[in-house]
Amino acid sequence: MLELFSSETTIVVGLDLSDEEDKLIKTAVSLAKKTGARLVLVHAIQPFRSYASAGEDMTLPYEAFEQVVHHSDFDEAEQNLYALRDRLPAEILIETEVVRDFPENALENTAEKVKASLIICGMRERDGETSWYGGMSTALSMMASSKFPVMILPLSTEIDFATSEHNILVADNLQDEGLHALQAALGLCRSIAYKQLIHLHVKKTSYRDINETVEKIKVAMIEGRLPANPEFESDVYLRQIKDEVKTLMHDRLEAADKDFARGLHWSPRVKFGSPAEELQQVVRESKSDILVFGKHHFIRPKGLVLGTIPYSAMVEGNVASIVVPSF
Repeated sequence: MLELFSSETTIVVGLDLSDEEDKLIKTAVSLAKKTGARLVLVHAIQPFRSYASAGEDMTLPYEAFEQVVHHSDFDEAEQNLYALRDRLPAEILIETEVVRDFPENALENTAEKVKASLIICGMRERDGETSWYGGMSTALSMMASSKFPVMILPLSTEIDFATSEHNILVADNLQDEGLHALQAALGLCRSIAYKQLIHLHVKKTSYRDINETVEKIKVAMIEGRLPANPEFESDVYLRQIKDEVKTLMHDRLEAADKDFARGLHWSPRVKFGSPAEELQQVVRESKSDILVFGKHHFIRPKGLVLGTIPYSAMVEGNVASIVVPSF
């Protein structure tokens, strides 16, 4: 469960030290202020590569230039992180790490070392439907592989955790994987000021399928195979489904934390259709600014399923997404 209010809580923040990260840093600082967490600012320097040609005399191994570049890279990055740390509020405990590794490895290894509760990394938005993942290569890697909850924040977005209340939207598939996301969302509700928890389940059934099912049920009623109900229509059937699902959602909520659920500002939503599309629509309708979902939405044990990543919801205006390891 994502619990951030402990005095021992640690949040790892991935930075590439570009000029675009001001809002990312402000978001991390406001979350640390609200929760009392310490921040570990991490910058990764890409590892050296070995270059070789067909001729032995042209070989330029890693060792040949490591010492020349190693210290200057580290020194510059460390000084930049120190300068950033010194500009941030003195009441926040801040540590810095410079790691020579790929960013996703640096963040994951640091999170393991400091026993982090959360990793925060930025996402650059790109124009065009086919190039979006190019702006979130590190974020995508963290979403897919991290053992820690990962907050993905578009670099154009700033979330004020210190003074504002938030609408938190959690996507729940009503399976074991979705329970991890629900538990994380409940922990987040305890940690920050929230207006309501929007609890969403999307049934992968189209309205066309529902209408066809209703027609089959009506035929069965006419033929006497089911009890007759002259008021039975698609809207009645939909209400029945929604009521059943909402009852199940409430049971899951109480199973996750019965005591906390009693006073929770909880809003269950049941939608039909594509999970990614419905998720974006509910983000807009509910004006949610924090989206919580499990990585099972786009990762299967055998690989990545790009078509189901709720990217449109993730880049909706002023939304931070928290991806929870769910299997």
